[in-house]
Amino acid sequence: MGNTALNTAISVSNLIYRYPQGGFTISCPQLELPTGKLTLITGPNGSGKTTLSKLLCGILHPEQGELYIFGTCAKDLSLGAIGAQVGYLFQDPSRQLFAGTVWKEMTFVDDILGRDHEAAAKRARALLERFGLTSLVERSVYHLSRGEKQRLALCTILMGGAEFVILDEPTIGLDGTNREKLYSVIEELLAQGKGLAVISHENELIARYSAHRVRLERGRVVA
Repeated sequence: MGNTALNTAISVSNLIYRYPQGGFTISCPQLELPTGKLTLITGPNGSGKTTLSKLLCGILHPEQGELYIFGTCAKDLSLGAIGAQVGYLFQDPSRQLFAGTVWKEMTFVDDILGRDHEAAAKRARALLERFGLTSLVERSVYHLSRGEKQRLALCTILMGGAEFVILDEPTIGLDGTNREKLYSVIEELLAQGKGLAVISHENELIARYSAHRVRLERGRVVA
């Protein structure tokens, strides 16, 4: 498994995770998520889609099995090192927004780490323009719409340099206009060579894309 192909972002073998309480178990015998392509992760409510996604980005740790991130065993990587390569967009983007304004949200990590301010500002401006948020730089993150929060959270993920992004039920709570904006973002990221995994049971999204599909049933990856 260590000789993961260069076009594979995340690979899994014989992964098992059990919740400490409740007894629910996730099992994944084999899974590869490619770079530069879209993977749809589907399955009924309660089948384990979100749990699987948190395992794939290092938020949860498997009880057994192997997880490789761009060819490196996840056990050898810190959560920060995984996050620099694999970004995760929560169902509720408010959970990952912390700073007072859009601009501060985009730059506070670089400021804390003492990175070059001009370089960070240049990246931030480019991302905000790409996702239609330039006019909101001084807006409080608490006064953004759900769609704006979602796009801002994606911007912050990309500020960190992630080459693969997992989106957990990204269409929830979005109206038709914001769904189209989301689809445009997905298509732009794919055009840039980013890998994406989108968790959804939304028929519109699933029907829109011809993509690699992974399905969960009762906690087990079956396809």
